[in-house]
Amino acid sequence: MEYPDQSLGDLFTDLHLSGLWPDGKVISDAVLLAPADQIVWAYHEAQRAGAVDLKAFFARWFAPVSRAEAAYRTDPAHGPLQHLQALWPHLTRGPDRTERSSRIPLPHPYVVVGGRFQEAYYWDSYFTQLGLLKTGRHALVADMLRNFAWSIGTFGHIPNGFRTYFLTRSQPPFFPSMVRDYGRATGNLTAAYAEFGPEMEAEYQFFRDRRHVDGLAAYADESQAPRVEMLGHDLTTGGSATYFLNLRAACESGWDFSARWYGAGGLETIRAHELWAVDLNSILLVNEEILFEATGKEVYATAAKARRQALQERFFAGGFFRDVEIATGRPTDFTSAAGLFPLWAGAATQAQAAQTVAHMKAHLWAPGGLLTSDVTSGEQWDAPNGWAPLQWIALQGLRRYGYHAEAEDLRRRWLATCDAVFRATGKFVEKYNVMDPTGPSGGGEYALQDGFGWSNGVYLDLTDPV
Repeated sequence: MEYPDQSLGDLFTDLHLSGLWPDGKVISDAVLLAPADQIVWAYHEAQRAGAVDLKAFFARWFAPVSRAEAAYRTDPAHGPLQHLQALWPHLTRGPDRTERSSRIPLPHPYVVVGGRFQEAYYWDSYFTQLGLLKTGRHALVADMLRNFAWSIGTFGHIPNGFRTYFLTRSQPPFFPSMVRDYGRATGNLTAAYAEFGPEMEAEYQFFRDRRHVDGLAAYADESQAPRVEMLGHDLTTGGSATYFLNLRAACESGWDFSARWYGAGGLETIRAHELWAVDLNSILLVNEEILFEATGKEVYATAAKARRQALQERFFAGGFFRDVEIATGRPTDFTSAAGLFPLWAGAATQAQAAQTVAHMKAHLWAPGGLLTSDVTSGEQWDAPNGWAPLQWIALQGLRRYGYHAEAEDLRRRWLATCDAVFRATGKFVEKYNVMDPTGPSGGGEYALQDGFGWSNGVYLDLTDPV
């Protein structure tokens, strides 16, 4: 595997700054067709001869990452469920062979997201797994869990995605939930905990040691440099080390990007690392409960009790759960679907749940599902977009607190949105416009992607009413 920003030096920077590739990830993911030092030597020789045609040079020395699913064509006779069943093999990869690229080779098969995302991603895999378990693909789920366990043993955590440039950050830590769900689906939870228990504890320690500030968790990154995968964009826009840390922290959250992370202005005031995140602390509460169940160690029960109390007392304000400013201890006034994570985690009191549901229906309820936030910012993790994992989390939280009618309403709205887009395009996509289900979703640093791992998984999991 390669660290292309390091091994290619000024060539890597020049490719990104050329503006010839709309998506810098194409450069960062490309396979080198010769050793890096040979390619750099050839580049410098070409420079000595005059201006370099970077498009031609790239075509000579690099191979863009292949997209196996791109060859798949929807069978017109297939409905959504048949389509998704047929698509799984086209999204399955590995085990990997070592290549000259930023890809981290994994020892077992796994499912990619699709589109530009041709590697395994952390929190995407949890929601993808929902569909794999629903369709009986237990062996593939076990392989994905073993890849994650290998990663924790090798790197100390599960990275954002399996590229070298992602190793400085993680993503929302759903690994314990993945293990628990797999154990329940196979009917042998004890064996699942026995196999993956050490790695669950090790990952939890990573988040305790590296992501906690004054006792509560915030998203972060080990680097304060421009992002390797979007180097041209970050170098062009510029910023301080603090800015890049906050930008990277938002990437660790998976919400890249949202007005949720803004200060007084736009993206230039991003402060994702400066907030205790309500979703991250809710996930860690669930992890502490799972770890107590798996190990019987009182330290996890004690930690869960303290975190639940903090969520109830510090994150709830104005009838909703919100992120909290670390510097002041004050909750933000931003309404987003992250505020439903405490219901999924069982952290809310019944009274808080009632207020949360009322606030959700007033601010986030839309014809096609749940809005990501009630702000239209132009970022992809805001209105009018809805995302499959947030629908699923909200729905589980509603069910947990007895709001079954609302949960069923949300389930039907979301499935109808997915069905409408599938009928129009033959695809499941990354995100949806829940204000106008037949209209385009928008925002983000790249074009709308299809595939799409977590949309597929959530759809399959929600096909049956409960």
